Amino acid sequence: MSAYLETSRAWYVRVPVVLREAILAALICLLGALAVTFLLPQPDDASAHLYRALLVERDAVLWDNFWYSGDYPLISYSLLVYLPQQLIGPATLALISVVVSAALFATLVVQRWGVQAAWGARAFGLLALGPLFTGGYAYAIGAAAMLACLLALQHHRHVIGGLLGAVTLGLSPLAFVFLALILGAVWLEHRRFDPRTFVVGAWLGVLVVVQAAIGFLFPSEGVYPFLIGHLIAVLVISVLGVALARRRPETHLIMWLLILWAVGALLLYAIPTPVGDNLARLRYLVFPILVVAAGVQRWRPKLLVALALIASFGYGALPDLYDAVTRTDSRPTQSAFWQPAVGFLDANQSPDYRVEVVQTAGRWEAFWIPQAGYALVRGWYRQVDLADNPLLYQKVITPDEYQAWLRSRAVRYVLLPNTKLDTEGAAAEAELLRSGTSGLEIAATRGAWTIYELPRPTPLMTGPGTAKVLEQGHDELRGTVDAPGLYTLRVRWMPYWATAGVIDCIQPGPDGQTVLRAVSPGGFSLKATQRADLLVERIFDAPATDATCSS
Repeated sequence: MSAYLETSRAWYVRVPVVLREAILAALICLLGALAVTFLLPQPDDASAHLYRALLVERDAVLWDNFWYSGDYPLISYSLLVYLPQQLIGPATLALISVVVSAALFATLVVQRWGVQAAWGARAFGLLALGPLFTGGYAYAIGAAAMLACLLALQHHRHVIGGLLGAVTLGLSPLAFVFLALILGAVWLEHRRFDPRTFVVGAWLGVLVVVQAAIGFLFPSEGVYPFLIGHLIAVLVISVLGVALARRRPETHLIMWLLILWAVGALLLYAIPTPVGDNLARLRYLVFPILVVAAGVQRWRPKLLVALALIASFGYGALPDLYDAVTRTDSRPTQSAFWQPAVGFLDANQSPDYRVEVVQTAGRWEAFWIPQAGYALVRGWYRQVDLADNPLLYQKVITPDEYQAWLRSRAVRYVLLPNTKLDTEGAAAEAELLRSGTSGLEIAATRGAWTIYELPRPTPLMTGPGTAKVLEQGHDELRGTVDAPGLYTLRVRWMPYWATAGVIDCIQPGPDGQTVLRAVSPGGFSLKATQRADLLVERIFDAPATDATCSS
């Protein structure tokens, strides 16, 4: 036994420190990732990734009718994460990515700061698991690309680094924001204007312009607020971290990164954007880099080191651990929980209407209901929901307000599950329904579900004649009208529809909806353009498609 231990120790000493710490961090992360995957219920945000992967399987990559009256499913979140779905799903890819991230981070910091950074590398092996606790798979995959980009730039492989920067943006715009913050901190550390600085800066600028152009052509509404509690945590940790990192020139990079993080948090708190509170996710990096700073400074001054590490670890790890251990009802992650509700819809729902589900804690309705073929009023994106459905975030909702909101969204049935509900966007709605004063009637009670029906619901399409939606798919609609004229389709306007049948004109309508012109009674169909050449043609013809349709 002693000979075996001696041999193992000799191997450990002979392995170069960078490779040794990369392997150790990856092993720590792999063991943790396997434990999270197999011992805990699926995380809350996994529902969104499963649904996006499903859309790729069903070839609905440009547009989806089943969330928020229609949205751009990949462009609005991640262009690249779901494309390899046929080979590897996002959950598996995220697991691999966090392990790779642990190895890449260890390589970066040990190459930069030497063996004194070893404990920081090992700490990141644990903190890298954060996205697996929450289900932030796109960010986890993008973070691996971000760290690979930084490693390439560290080795002066600027072409490879530039390509990896573009991949980072395509995988996760949030990871790209963090890449920009880190590179900004690198520049502030040295403040050199050399050709490489200009090349890297110009390339980042080009990528930002490309992202802005994509956002203009394929807009997605919504802002994500920066919570005051998170802002205070970011500022406190940044102050402590700056006080620690400023003491030695070797850790000024860490100091500048924390300063940029704090400034960014203040700006995003003051100016609402879709990024918003997501900037706080840099907390997964902050504890490990402060461990690096403490190691470089030989863990002194002890009180400051203790305060900085306790605060950064508490904010970086404890929220996710708390959410994991309090995730007590795993039923909504399983198909059986939804079968009574889906069975009712199979027997009663028609394509003329959407379904409202009072949001569950993990928003699993965002997967199971559209997966079964039914359009939801809402979905998974908090930032879109806040902009689209502010009524549901009020403390009190009146019956008249609620019924008007349901009619404007073409809802007939409202589904209330008996499980833990979302803490932000479900309380007032559930209270109104349970009170019996909503004006809706109980249509059925099945399993864990109470199903309410709105009297005299407004259908998806209305106009001078009777319109009937016969089929509603992820990226297509088919129906009939019995009279010519202008019809309102309660689907979010987008200019990339291909029309057929009696519809000869399509234009934006009131409240961001769509107006169609039928030239005669008969059938029609709408299909989101999938061919790249037609999509490019439609992009350049967009002003023409916005022309007013005369009645």
